[in-house]
Amino acid sequence: MAFASVDGTTDVSVDVRVAQRLEGSLLFAGVQEASEFFRHGSAGFSETGDGCTLDGMELRADRWVVQPVEVRSVRSSYFDDTRLFPPGSATLDCALLMRDIPVTWTALQPMSARHPTVP
Repeated sequence: MAFASVDGTTDVSVDVRVAQRLEGSLLFAGVQEASEFFRHGSAGFSETGDGCTLDGMELRADRWVVQPVEVRSVRSSYFDDTRLFPPGSATLDCALLMRDIPVTWTALQPMSARHPTVP
């Protein structure tokens, strides 16, 4: 799988092969533990251009079925940028594949990104 932004500033590619079990993860004991983590953490936020607001999206699925995969190669212009992430500071732990499952992405209520003032 690969994609690139229309303006050419961002690109991501990954080559995987379905595996029998999750191997090499430092965070999860197995595929079930990893699956549950992502099933319960399927919402995310990112900073908007103004730096004061976070926009959120949530992945929703009626069924949640994943398979472990072996990552053969991965590339991300964002995580490969050593100005943002010095070598070794962002590493891939594991990958899961979800396919043939109807999903929807739902916008979440924006959140303030301002730091609370301390009295």
